[in-house]
Amino acid sequence: MNIEIVEEAVRFHLYGIGGVVENKPYGEVGFRLMNELWQVVKSTNTPTTGINHWVYLSDGRMFVGVELRNPQPLSIPDPLEPLEFELERHMKHVHVGPYQALPQKWKELKAELATRGEVIGSPSLEVYGHYCDDPSKLETTILIGLQAKPA
Repeated sequence: MNIEIVEEAVRFHLYGIGGVVENKPYGEVGFRLMNELWQVVKSTNTPTTGINHWVYLSDGRMFVGVELRNPQPLSIPDPLEPLEFELERHMKHVHVGPYQALPQKWKELKAELATRGEVIGSPSLEVYGHYCDDPSKLETTILIGLQAKPA
């Protein structure tokens, strides 16, 4: 499994919809939030990059958002809200294959990080590539926030 520990910060400026995940049905909640997000984006002709970001926050919360093209404060449609965050240190892995394999991939990645002595921080996210009809070619970039290494 090809993973990279990234020591360089990456910043995200997303707009979307957040929700609480109860009993951990992340896929179900994520799809509901994503459908709400895209209904708003399409009905308001809001220009985006078209890339979905599923952000896993602390306390069982998640946020599904997109990057807007040239966002103007007065042009952000309700109920979209901003979410800005930075991953100072994180693990990066590109999953190629069906979305249904993602829960198992997360288990494998978390096990590998534990083996390496890494401590998972918050947030973590999935960045979905553009959709294609062949599930074996779908690309999802997984970024898992990591705590700083002790000096």
